[in-house]
Amino acid sequence: GSAFVSGAKMAIVVLAEEEKSDVWVEDASIAASYIQLMAENLGLGSCWVQVRNRKNNDGETTENVLKKLLNIPDGLRAECVIALGHKGEEKAPFDQSKLKLDRIHRGKF
Repeated sequence: GSAFVSGAKMAIVVLAEEEKSDVWVEDASIAASYIQLMAENLGLGSCWVQVRNRKNNDGETTENVLKKLLNIPDGLRAECVIALGHKGEEKAPFDQSKLKLDRIHRGKF
């Protein structure tokens, strides 16, 4: 995942204060999703690089590596990095006729 970051023109580390919210993971994920939606709106590409609960090849958490690299203060947790840049290719939209509607349940499973 980190290869996307090294080639990106810009990257945003999505942080949250764990002590202020017991749903910081969800809050940070929503913020990251909106960053990606806005990037698309601006004609940019984006890639979500997961940080939380990930380790590098040396066994160190990706979060600790980022904290050291960017001098992130204690108390802030990193959910992900959103890499941004110009798209290498434009992909066709998903064909909705291929949706497996039999996997959608209403009222009961």
